Amino acid sequence: MRRYENWLLLSFLLLAFALRVYRLDGQEIWGDEAYSITIASWPLSRVVSPEVDTHPPLYPLILWAAIQLTGRSVFAIRFPSALAGLLAVPLIYRLGKRIGKEIGWLATGLAALSAFLVYYSQEARMYALPLAGTTGSLLTFWLAMERQRNERPVPPGLWGLYAFSSLVAVYSHYYTFTVLLAQAVFLLVTSAKDRRLSRVLPWLAVWGGMALCFLPWALEHRRFLQGKASARFAEWNLAKFWEIGSRTLLACSVGKTLPAVIRQWGWGVVGIALLGLGKMSIGGKGRMAGFLALALLTGLLFAWAVNPIMPFFEERYLLFCAPPFLLLVAAGLSGWKHYGRLWTVLGTLYFVGLNALALRHYHFDPVFRKGEYGSLMTHIRTQVQEGDLILLNNPLQRSLFDYYGPRDIPHCFIPRDVLLTEEEADRFLREATTGYRRVWLVDFGNPLEYDPSHRARGWLARHAYLGFRQDYLGATLSMFILETPTRIEHPLDIILGNEVRLLGYTLEPEVGHPGEFLFLTLYWEALRPMANSYTVFVHLMDGEGRLRAQIDSPPVGGTLPTSTWVPGDVIPDRYALSLPPDLTPGEYQLNVGLYLWPAMTRLSVMQNGRAGGDFVPLTSVEIR
Repeated sequence: MRRYENWLLLSFLLLAFALRVYRLDGQEIWGDEAYSITIASWPLSRVVSPEVDTHPPLYPLILWAAIQLTGRSVFAIRFPSALAGLLAVPLIYRLGKRIGKEIGWLATGLAALSAFLVYYSQEARMYALPLAGTTGSLLTFWLAMERQRNERPVPPGLWGLYAFSSLVAVYSHYYTFTVLLAQAVFLLVTSAKDRRLSRVLPWLAVWGGMALCFLPWALEHRRFLQGKASARFAEWNLAKFWEIGSRTLLACSVGKTLPAVIRQWGWGVVGIALLGLGKMSIGGKGRMAGFLALALLTGLLFAWAVNPIMPFFEERYLLFCAPPFLLLVAAGLSGWKHYGRLWTVLGTLYFVGLNALALRHYHFDPVFRKGEYGSLMTHIRTQVQEGDLILLNNPLQRSLFDYYGPRDIPHCFIPRDVLLTEEEADRFLREATTGYRRVWLVDFGNPLEYDPSHRARGWLARHAYLGFRQDYLGATLSMFILETPTRIEHPLDIILGNEVRLLGYTLEPEVGHPGEFLFLTLYWEALRPMANSYTVFVHLMDGEGRLRAQIDSPPVGGTLPTSTWVPGDVIPDRYALSLPPDLTPGEYQLNVGLYLWPAMTRLSVMQNGRAGGDFVPLTSVEIR
């Protein structure tokens, strides 16, 4: 029987390991991971400095060692997190066995398959490390408490394991102090109930020793953290507690990568956990039920209490709440007899099905990608030419650029302070782009936080032709060709949707060549204020009406939406249309127009008082 159990445990561990390393490098490195890599790439003395990050230093130290040993590949960078996430599984098994053998096995399987645990075991951040540390702390705390209740001495090794696992947790993430708080409350309540307050004394000694190990860091880090705090005390309300609690419980149930409608099915798993809590409470396991519930509730209350001084809340901060929750779920599924076994099977399949679906979405659904900065830089690498410059708007992308950016292409970060005024922006951008023919602009994150007036993009749109624009997750890539614009060469008087007049255009060169660009400047005029922001399309059609080249973008590189146009103002709008290298020589038609995104509804065209469809047939273009 013992051998069978060992093989079963090994099977669960192999499954957990396989899920945690499967496509470990499938997701691109995203912003927070890149910052972890940046810190871990510094000299060791700076890695552990209290002046570089808002988190304790254990994870950066481990990542620093991993980089020294295995390098900076995505797989190698994330592998320490996968190992930490794997370590939590056998610890959950041991803790579950203290409730019952069947609960131990069920909890092990649930932990191995948990989409929430797998997700953060595949991220180069610290969250899997406190997961392992707190689970070890909960297990060793319970084992020591059991020995005390049975009037048996607690071995020094067990005290040492408790202190070690607890310090791993608190040196990884500050929220894990809530586990120690829950343990202290549970110890005081049960010791008072048993009239054995003397049990508290050795714990005070252990906690005192742990405090001495942690206090020097805490005092040094306190000054750094004080400058990062915010204040939103209006969020101390029941609605916010419900939001934090529901988000955390659903994440523990079914992860974070299910569509919103399906994710609500996670409440069924929460119901199973509540059933397990009640079943343990009346089934002779009341103390363990209270212990697990207290550990879970303390984490939720702490997250709610500190939320006003934190920038935001994310479920990952409470990843360490998952083991108590999964143990309660296992308790709700186990111990049933006769027809109750069907409930165990169906409930387990319910959990497994939802989490398997969440993992499928995580790995293969583009909606749940963490980042696309690597793809953005790959596009630049494949399209770069001599005389290109990369302009990086928002210094927060520095860590990502350090990891993915091409070192052999000239690049320049735009300082935030130069974008405060038009004069400073003009001076900086003129100097930065002098001597270059093309500029790749990378707008990273929310422009309202670093360039709310879109001065960088606006300057390029006024001094260059937009040749490419594509949105990536968390960033926008645009390519501008620095050519001197000319005045209107072909006047027109075309009305679009009774809102916009096309005054004319300039096109260079008159004869195009495959693999080169057509430089088009459109001149718009608003007829009246507009509520909608329209998108411009420029399409090159062949003789059979097939689209052969195109560029779609909001006007002026996205910096001057039509909803901001003032009637009477003339808006020059420049585009560089890339001609495919395999374009067959011949006559092509160049069409332009406006449409409303995402409905794709085009504005109707009126010329000389006659309706002209939903696009402007601008001119024919000869390709040689």
